[in-house]
Formats: sequence, C-alpha cells, structure tokens
Amino acid sequence: MKKLFLITTLSFFISNLNAQFASVDFHFINDGMEEQYLELEKIFLEFHKQNIADGKLSGWSLFKVESTNSDDDANSPDYMTLNRFESMEALKNVYEGVTYDGFVKMVKKRMKGKMSTKEIKKILEAKTKKTFHSYVIELKDQTVPPVEMELGETLNVYAMVQNVEDYEKFESFFAKPILQSSVDSGDLKWWGFTKVLERNEEALTEITHFTWDIPVEGKKIGWFSDKSKSMFGGEFIFDKLANLIGESRTVLGNGKLRLVMTAD
Repeated sequence: MKKLFLITTLSFFISNLNAQFASVDFHFINDGMEEQYLELEKIFLEFHKQNIADGKLSGWSLFKVESTNSDDDANSPDYMTLNRFESMEALKNVYEGVTYDGFVKMVKKRMKGKMSTKEIKKILEAKTKKTFHSYVIELKDQTVPPVEMELGETLNVYAMVQNVEDYEKFESFFAKPILQSSVDSGDLKWWGFTKVLERNEEALTEITHFTWDIPVEGKKIGWFSDKSKSMFGGEFIFDKLANLIGESRTVLGNGKLRLVMTAD
C-alpha cells in the first residue's frame, strides 16, 4: 500500500505562477489491465479533488501516451500523471497523515455511496502496473500567456540529458524566443522547461530536464525561419548558436500524450 500512495479543462501547472513544482509519474500497465488501471485513477481522482479543495494540491491530470520515438513498445510507458504544487513543502506533505482506511473512507464519502468499501479496496489492490518512473520537477522557464488544455488535446514531452553546465541558459536564450514567437503567431499554444530535482529508484538516472509543448493542430514551430534567424542577427550567428544548443544537451526520448482526465 505504501507504493500505491507514491504515485472539463486543465490549467497547466504553469498557468498558476505559484505552482512551480510538480511530480510526474510515467506508468507502465500490465497487459490486459488498462481498464482496471483507469478505474484506479478514478478512485484517486476523488482523493486529488479533496486535496485541491483543502489547498494541498494545485491540480492533477492524467495523460495517455499515444506514441513515443521508441520501437520497443513493451518498455514504453502507457500513461503519465502530473501533480502540481505551489511549493516543495506542499509536495512533500501531500500524503502526510494519510492511511489506507482513511483513504478508503474519504473516497467512499466523496462518491456518495456509488461504490462500496469492498469495491474500492478491490480496485486499490488490483495489480494494474508493472512499475512507474517518478520525477519531481521544477519550472525553470516558459512562454506566456498562461494556457488551459481541453480534454482530448495533446502534449509533447522531451526527455533531456544536460551535457554542459550552462545548458539551461541555452534553452532560455535561444529556444524560448523562437518558441515565444511561435506562440505569438498562433503556431504553438505553450512551451515549458523543467528541471528534475528528485526521482524514484525505477526512474531513468540520465534525464536531467524535460521540455513540454502544447501544439496547435496543423501548425509548425518556425525553428529555421527567416524570422527566427533575424532574432539573432542573421543566419551566421543563428547557425553557430543552433550548433551550440545541439551540443549542450542530448534528447533521450520524446512522446505524444493526450489529456484524458483532470482535476483542478
């Protein structure tokens, strides 16, 4: 049970500038258990809603992983959950005082008799997951304005490995202006840059950062447009900077996620 507790619209965690921290969990579901896993998340949805009402949590969301750049589907995650917090203290204390029986009682009360204690416990104790990779992340930079995601919209995530000490400066100085221009022109909805602060034992140790973006259907980011090059004094300087940012990090992997459940 200890492991279990370690796991409309969505106002992305960056939409509240106080929500600087989040826990991100990538879930690997046992074969044939996807339906049972979603029932588990519906149970936890009530827990998250109560925490939001109590001011312990800024928001929670569930994404289905639709595709990754990996050819090994068996070792790719199936879902991702995102818990948003106003501080590290709130993140650390969200499960303080929570017991198994207290959790079941609270969920049953919130569900107003729609599910019995026995049914809730059966869902909680089902072996739905092979494992999960958990990361605590801090927001380092983002485009403006704040955004909202609708259920069914997609989110792209890129797992980064920092190669040089000043990698974060390259993202803010070079990538962000181009991405902000794409947001301003309507070609992108939002971009965010986060740093990994902590991880569980199962998580990949190589990953140091994640970048995120919410695409606009039918639109593309103008990475190599004349407008982007002019931001940095022309093609020569642009190309030099592009080479430097390429050397500053390695993209370990990426995925396309779809928002399927949320509480905020």
